[in-house]
Formats: sequence, structure tokens, C-alpha cells
Amino acid sequence: MLLEGRVCVVSGAGPGLGRQVALAAARQGADVVLAARRPEVLDQLAAEVEELGHRVMSVPTDMTDVGQCAQLAEKTMVTFGRVDALVNNAYTEDVFQTFRRVDLDEWRRLTEVNLFGPLQVTKAFVPAMTEQGGGSVVFVNSMIVRKPLPQEGGYAVSKGGLLVAARVLAKELGRFGIRVNSVLPGWMWGPQVELYVRMAADRRRVAEADVVAEITRDIPIGRVPTDAEVAGAVVFLASDLAAAVTGQALDANGGEVFA
Repeated sequence: MLLEGRVCVVSGAGPGLGRQVALAAARQGADVVLAARRPEVLDQLAAEVEELGHRVMSVPTDMTDVGQCAQLAEKTMVTFGRVDALVNNAYTEDVFQTFRRVDLDEWRRLTEVNLFGPLQVTKAFVPAMTEQGGGSVVFVNSMIVRKPLPQEGGYAVSKGGLLVAARVLAKELGRFGIRVNSVLPGWMWGPQVELYVRMAADRRRVAEADVVAEITRDIPIGRVPTDAEVAGAVVFLASDLAAAVTGQALDANGGEVFA
């Protein structure tokens, strides 16, 4: 029970990794605050967390809205009185265009969501963490900052900024007992990758196993890590097992990229 008696806030608590982080935190003893834009997704996940026997609160939140981020922090403190871990998982995908062709306003939009969104949520919770004497912030980043991919430059740039921001915050907030780290997943077997494999197989008229084989060719463990396994890395950084760890980027990609 790594998070017993703790309160964990999960932004981007939708299908996939956000859901798995919320469930993993609850299984490790935490009460959970769920934040995402879609209330129906939050309600479904809240019911799953409740089944695990822990308190849960859902707060529909647009991370790009400063006022909604402040409201998320305020509701968390009013309901639970503290916040021990903040997991920033909210993000948006790239428009899949080359730099030569993309409208840079699209890159600005990606940066607004993937960089400034998590920073605004974090800034809203820092006063409470400072007052209570500490906490843990985990940014869900991406392997793309290690291994840029064609036509995903905007996503890579936004996540690269977030990686540096996490190190800056670790430096600044450490004296208040606040640790700040990043988790860098690669391919994750979950709803999105399952859909990608099906669509790629249909489009190319090959077996799904062939698509998976291509994906795993450069993954030393020989399989696609699951989103539940990546959630374990997030929970580790949120817990006291990582009490001496801050400013770090933990690669959770099955070994596809070594830092």
C-alpha cells in the first residue's frame, strides 16, 4: 500500500493510461481526484475507483483554463484537506504534418495543451503542497523527446518543453519538499494502440500480428508494455519509495530507447 492515506490527483483521467493510473493509485491505498474534460468519462472511472473501496471525486476540468485549474485545486482541498501526489496526464495529439507544411498555430495549440496545461494545474496545487510540507508531481511525458518521429514535430516540441520544465520545477520546489519527475512511455498496449493496430492491419491488408511484430522489433523485452505497467512507474515516483528521486525522467518503454 504505497499510497495509503494519501490523496492523488490525476489529470487527463480518461481511457488508457489516465484510467490505469487512477486505479493503480487506489489499489495502493490512495483517495483519488479525477480531472478531465468529459464528465461521462469521469463518472464511469469514479465508479471503478469506488469499487476498490476508496474515496473519489470527479472534477470536470479544461487544463488550458486557469480558472478551472484553480477550482480543481480548491475543490480538492475543501474535500480532502491535502494533496500528496499530482499526476499530469492530460495531452492532445499532433496534427501529423511536416514542419514545412504545418500551420505553426497548430504547434502553438499543442504547446498550450501539452506544456502550459500541466504547468497551470501544477501551479494551482503548489501552494497547498508547500503549506503541508511537500508532495510529488509526476508529468507523463513521451518517448518522442528521445526519438522524434516524422510528422509529429509539434507534439515532440511541446513534450520537450515539458521535460525541461519538470527539471526547472524540481530545482525550484525541492526546498519545499516537493519532488517533480517525469515518466516517458513509448508504445503502450491499451485502447489507442489496439485501435492503431486494427486500422493499420486493415489498411495494409496484413495480419494484426504483423503490425505488432513491426512495433516490437526495437523493443528489447519483445512485447508492447501495457498502460497498466506504465502506471506502475507513475505510482512508484508518486510514492515514498522514490523519496530521494527528483528532476528525473524515467523511461518506461520496454527498453526501446535508453536515456
